[in-house]
Amino acid sequence: MSGFTSISRRRFLGAAAGGLLLPAAGLSRADDGRTSAGQGAETAGSAAKPQSFRFVHFTDSHVQPELNAAKGFAKALEAAQALDPAPDFILTGGDLVMDVLEEREKRSTMLFELYKKLLLDHCGLPVHQCIGNHDVFGWGKPFGVTPKHPRYGKEMVVEELELPGRYYRFDHKGWRFYVLDSIQPAEKTTYQGYIDAEQLAWLKQELAAKDPAMPAVAVTHIPLLSASAISWCMAHGEGKLAPNIICRGGGAVGRLLGDHGVRLALSGHIHQLDRIEYRGLTYICDGAVAAKWWKGPNDGLQEGFGVIDLAADGTVSHTYHDYGWQAG
Repeated sequence: MSGFTSISRRRFLGAAAGGLLLPAAGLSRADDGRTSAGQGAETAGSAAKPQSFRFVHFTDSHVQPELNAAKGFAKALEAAQALDPAPDFILTGGDLVMDVLEEREKRSTMLFELYKKLLLDHCGLPVHQCIGNHDVFGWGKPFGVTPKHPRYGKEMVVEELELPGRYYRFDHKGWRFYVLDSIQPAEKTTYQGYIDAEQLAWLKQELAAKDPAMPAVAVTHIPLLSASAISWCMAHGEGKLAPNIICRGGGAVGRLLGDHGVRLALSGHIHQLDRIEYRGLTYICDGAVAAKWWKGPNDGLQEGFGVIDLAADGTVSHTYHDYGWQAG
């Protein structure tokens, strides 16, 4: 099945022993590179009646061997699976590892191997992955890495996690999920946030073809709209919205989503927590699994993840779960 990370212990350990980590078992790139059925999900054209279920939103985990991050991430995974009722899956919000943007290929590959091993050892749930800025290889031009490198940019994360593409959709219990790529290149800031023209055209086509009665969720790494992002920009950007903190054109994308039955737009990136209800769409920017990059609470917000309960009538409930990690 494509679109979620489900790693075979036998394949992982056999590959690791030989010094080569094979792609996760059970993963394949869809023919169109954009559609993922996912475990327990309907097929792409399904119009199943919406059901109630729970999932968790893991954003900004920044997995690394330093700062006890691996132990912290493992504890977060175990806490998610211990919830009652249990979640059906994990939806990540990007910044999975720390940090392939500014690292050599060897360390970058090691970080993704560590991330996948932690999922193998501590997670029995399907995991649908979103790309964050720290998951993009070489854009910071470290150590001579250039666009000529075959794994440059998002190629590495798509390959390592066997994603259907840098953006895709999947269905689950009568709900549709759009996993979007908000990380785009920039000269001065290395990256910036917006939904590029190719992806926007795909999204418009997808939304137009969707059953209007089918509720949906969208996730980006950089927020489309966020009080925390705006507050950060006001404090640090001389009153201007920084293009690497909040998505350019996010309001228009939000209106597009809201006009087509999308009920919830999730994001991360800011390592803060806020919720905005605007024009019929709920925007939630969740706090980080890593909080202050595994150095303790970030401006008072503890390490945690979002718990989202979707109801059959299309309503959304969200709580932030502090999983009890104490930075060492």
